[in-house]
Amino acid sequence: MTVKPEWLPETLHYDGDWETFIQDVYHIFERDFKQTIPKFRTLPVYHDGTLIDGKEAGFWHIVQKDDPQARERVPNIPRCKHITWPKPIIENCEDKTVSIWKVEKKKPGSPQQTRVYLWLEDFDYLIAMREQPYAMILITAFCVGYESYKAKLRKERDNYLKMQKPPFQAT
Repeated sequence: MTVKPEWLPETLHYDGDWETFIQDVYHIFERDFKQTIPKFRTLPVYHDGTLIDGKEAGFWHIVQKDDPQARERVPNIPRCKHITWPKPIIENCEDKTVSIWKVEKKKPGSPQQTRVYLWLEDFDYLIAMREQPYAMILITAFCVGYESYKAKLRKERDNYLKMQKPPFQAT
């Protein structure tokens, strides 16, 4: 069993009272991403501040997931429970338990984007951010559940790491 890093807080408990729970989840988001600005290495990490139902789109993206049957995003209890994790993972990204890699993404009709992934693999938790010249934009964060998706992430990460140049060594 993998030992949880000391910097990684406990997840929240959901007792069935959705209204109180989502308020608690949002308060943590406010504390971690509005009252303070986390830093990824030296870059500030911002989120989409567009308001949807009185809360930022950046908040909804880390506590909801796509529901293909409903054709919309719906609240996801495991994502909500892990709201305590994104900021500490971002701020402790150099810890050996966190994998970091980049992927170039291109959607039709949109400019190419560089995505940066932080994966706490032993705890099945992934954070996706968009790289900007002087900042990072939090896109989403979630628990990785499917083995096929974990295999895809491993392959993507390992391919990225293979392409990195080794550090210069003086002779």
